[in-house]
Amino acid sequence: MPLFVLMVVASDLNGLVDGLGSMSSLAISYGEYGSAFCSLRSDGSHLVTCYGSNQAIVGSTPLFDRFAGLTAGNGFVCGLLMNNSKPLCWGTSGFVAMGVPRPMAEFAEFVELSAGDHHLCGLRKPQMGKRRNTSLVDCWGYNMTKSHVFEGQIQSVTAGSEFNCGLFSQNRSVFCWGDETSSGVISRVPRNVKFRKISAGGYHVCGIIEGIESNVSCWGTSWESEEEIAVVMARRGQVSVDSAPHDAMISVVGGRFHACGIESYSREVVCWGFRVDMSTQPPKGVRLYEIAAGDYFTCGIVADRSLSPVCWGAGFPTSLPLAVPPGVCRSSGCENGFYEYSNSSSSCKSPGSRICVPCSNGCPSQMYQKSECTKAADRVCEYNCSSCTSIECSSNCSNPNTYSDKKTERFWSLQLPVIVAEIVFGVLLVIVVTLTAIFYVRYKLRNCKCSTKGLKRIKNNGFQKDGGKIQPDLDELKIRRAQVFSYDELERATGGFTEESQVGKGSFSCVFKGVLKDGIVVAVKRAILSPDMKKNSMEFHNELDLLSRLNHAHLLNLLGYCEEGEQRLLVYEFMANGSLHQHLHGNPKALKEQLDWVKRVTIAVQAARGIEYLHGYACPPVIHRDIKSSNILIDEEHNARVADFGLSLLGPANSSSPLAELPAGTLGYLDPEYYRLHYLTTKSDVYSFGVLLLEILSGRKAIDMQFEEGNIVEWAVPLIKAGEIHAILDPVLTPPSDPEALKRIANVACKCVRMRGKERPSMDKVTTALERALAMLMGSPSNDQPILPTEVVLGSSRMHKKSSQRSSNRSELDGDVAVEVEDQRIEFRAPSWITFPSVASSQRRKSSVSEADVVVDPKASENRNFNGDGLRSLEEEIGPASPQEHAFLQHNF
Repeated sequence: MPLFVLMVVASDLNGLVDGLGSMSSLAISYGEYGSAFCSLRSDGSHLVTCYGSNQAIVGSTPLFDRFAGLTAGNGFVCGLLMNNSKPLCWGTSGFVAMGVPRPMAEFAEFVELSAGDHHLCGLRKPQMGKRRNTSLVDCWGYNMTKSHVFEGQIQSVTAGSEFNCGLFSQNRSVFCWGDETSSGVISRVPRNVKFRKISAGGYHVCGIIEGIESNVSCWGTSWESEEEIAVVMARRGQVSVDSAPHDAMISVVGGRFHACGIESYSREVVCWGFRVDMSTQPPKGVRLYEIAAGDYFTCGIVADRSLSPVCWGAGFPTSLPLAVPPGVCRSSGCENGFYEYSNSSSSCKSPGSRICVPCSNGCPSQMYQKSECTKAADRVCEYNCSSCTSIECSSNCSNPNTYSDKKTERFWSLQLPVIVAEIVFGVLLVIVVTLTAIFYVRYKLRNCKCSTKGLKRIKNNGFQKDGGKIQPDLDELKIRRAQVFSYDELERATGGFTEESQVGKGSFSCVFKGVLKDGIVVAVKRAILSPDMKKNSMEFHNELDLLSRLNHAHLLNLLGYCEEGEQRLLVYEFMANGSLHQHLHGNPKALKEQLDWVKRVTIAVQAARGIEYLHGYACPPVIHRDIKSSNILIDEEHNARVADFGLSLLGPANSSSPLAELPAGTLGYLDPEYYRLHYLTTKSDVYSFGVLLLEILSGRKAIDMQFEEGNIVEWAVPLIKAGEIHAILDPVLTPPSDPEALKRIANVACKCVRMRGKERPSMDKVTTALERALAMLMGSPSNDQPILPTEVVLGSSRMHKKSSQRSSNRSELDGDVAVEVEDQRIEFRAPSWITFPSVASSQRRKSSVSEADVVVDPKASENRNFNGDGLRSLEEEIGPASPQEHAFLQHNF
């Protein structure tokens, strides 16, 4: 059931609202995520603070914005900014945009806001000139987004569940608009009745009638629940919400099916209408400055120097601020019927500003008016001791201070234990959270010491170094977050590992599509049985260990594994759109055209973010060693995931230090420096990623011998250096109108595939450059790093189960390869003319590079012999090893 909240304040903005409408110094939100109490701070700074169980509101509360007033709806709170007179909302709502609501007129300024269930309305500042008798009201939200023009000056607006009402300032009449299907409010507006102020509830409206009596009139009802509620109210002895008491009121608010008002002579609250079970009764004998209604509860500000809030009803927030100002600060003087509130603990900081509080009307029976309400103080009533007929009057006359002391004592006897309990609970909660965080961080980092000593400790705590690979013990793997599946369970899920369920095959494994018993669609990677089981087991444990450690939006999600006998299986999240290799090089042509330039660059950004996480945020760093298009998988929303960690290694704590490892990777993507010198760092992944960027731009494979220049690097780099970017772009796609973004990406790719690893950029710099290029491609005018949409930078944040279910329903490539392995890995010294660009082509690239781009060692450039074999020439191009590098290689090989 949708809920509703509305606030009425006894102050105005710049003298235009006269304390009417639904904007106040406090606002109450409610809904399925819990209730929240937001208010302006009592120090007069106009800053806002929020309490309650709705963490979306409490956690996103603006800390530095100053507000003139607040209002709230179902799950969100909005305030009127003082600097530009525009609304600003926070929390969660499916209908009202958080931040500044859209659409928003460029020069619109508002004097009042009012929030309903799922919408927000704002009254613009009065117009001047010929249109001074015309009022503008802008609304945003469920079936409400529209700008309204009304003839006549509107003094205030108030929002109901599905309707809105306004009060004209000249004839004091009320009008309503919106949907009255559930309330009948619009057709029941009282005619020829002048109101001083109005307030809408969920399905009704109440207003204070002008005049000495200041009585309340309510109209409207809930057609859906009228009969049911009437039976419950009759059984409990409650009156209908439209049967308001005849007491004089100075303020009135409406809840879902109830209303409350402040009596003008005593400032005590009185409520009527429907109350749910277990509702707290309104406070008795407590004077209030202001009240605000939620769905089934109401809160108020106690009229004493403490200014503490108090709530009653059902479902109100359990934590409240210590003090709330009785109104908002305004620069104009107090109008007739208001007096200036004076309290050192809640004074306005702005010079010349003040809080105006409505004057009380009349005096209770057996009391007379000692002084009238002035600009400085409220009216004063005293007992007529000569004609006392009540015990309260007699007690007060015998001791004049008894009356006020009893009320204060009664209030503090009720509120003090609550306040003390909240403070104690808050302190204990902070202590528990702090200790939990400390122990959790220490637990997570118990084996992660990014130093030489730390790596030794990792080794001693269950890791073994085997040929450069650091692998955990199986017992430690079993306690990680990956789920353990049985072989029979995965065999049933894939239909017995049939060819029909096979979606990919590589050198060492096959990938099958399967459906678990709970309906989750998965990809099962099964190692191919071979005599070299030790190698298969090593790769299996390596990938299992790494993926069970890593957690990032752009790394493939590992769901579980199976290790029974000789069977080694890994279970992944199913990627509905297959691999990037399929889209770039597969058939039909329509599949290739699915990825336009924006999608291609977006995938490049997302893959870069995943690799950046491996290099810069994993501890120790992770070197993938097999970055290629077939290992970039694409989900149903075209978000990229980096996959296949079978060859990955845990790198050194110092990313600039090399690992002594035999070459392993895929032809065309393998770093020449790593292949020739066994010099492995994170820059080896940067080289592979540079090849991937060239592949994305050109649509050509990394190694394609049907062309004269079979290696993509030796073909593309000279053209890019010569400024002929159009010559390498994929002819399948239409070139963008402004190719500057693609030029930047091509230059980044050139820097990534430099021969020397130390001259290549790091992945964080590559990611930043790609994000800026993507912003240019999407039309952003800024050269700075853009604030990209969540799906561009971070990808989908859905849970495994949800994504897998959507994959099963919307798989576009159900029969195609979903997790493509397509391995061409090597563990031998391949001929350089196949694996790398030729030396001659590298020289051509160097001749086109500016001096500022590459620094060439003169000694290494002299007396080059191009008649030797490829390895000698490649060694000369990379340059001889330094004495330190030579000693390193001597020691390890």
